[in-house]
Amino acid sequence: MGKNKPLNFSLSERTFKTGKFAGKTFQVALPTNRHAISFERFCELVAGQTTFNYMEVASVLNLAADMARSLVANGDIVEYGRLGRLRPSIKSHMVPQGETFNANTHIKGACVTLMPSRKYFRLADVSFERTATKMKKGKSGNKPKPSTPPSGDAPQGGGIGI
Repeated sequence: MGKNKPLNFSLSERTFKTGKFAGKTFQVALPTNRHAISFERFCELVAGQTTFNYMEVASVLNLAADMARSLVANGDIVEYGRLGRLRPSIKSHMVPQGETFNANTHIKGACVTLMPSRKYFRLADVSFERTATKMKKGKSGNKPKPSTPPSGDAPQGGGIGI
């Protein structure tokens, strides 16, 4: 793949309501200009880098996800490559010691949990570029003050790493 373009962000003000910072306002960076990539588009992008076509990529990804889910449903932990591990997880009510635990009534449900790989999910190879905050009306109809980036075209703050 190519070099990543800078990750756009804007600054937003947050005011703490409780705790030792109650009433104080801080600036927080939030990612902006994000777009959702559909599964179909993702498969097309992967297919463009391989000898497989879009449908073959989609089939393999769906088969891998279904197979991993069925293995986890049997209680297994699945090493899912660079993404991490998939493992079963259950939610249950607390039952006092001495009372009978009934799985049908005390277990709320089961799900697949991703234990993400720290190396994969840490975006250490990104740079940052500040963008202007989009104006939108608040609940009371007042418009917030925009936080504009400093003048100049150079990327601001961060460089490489988070």
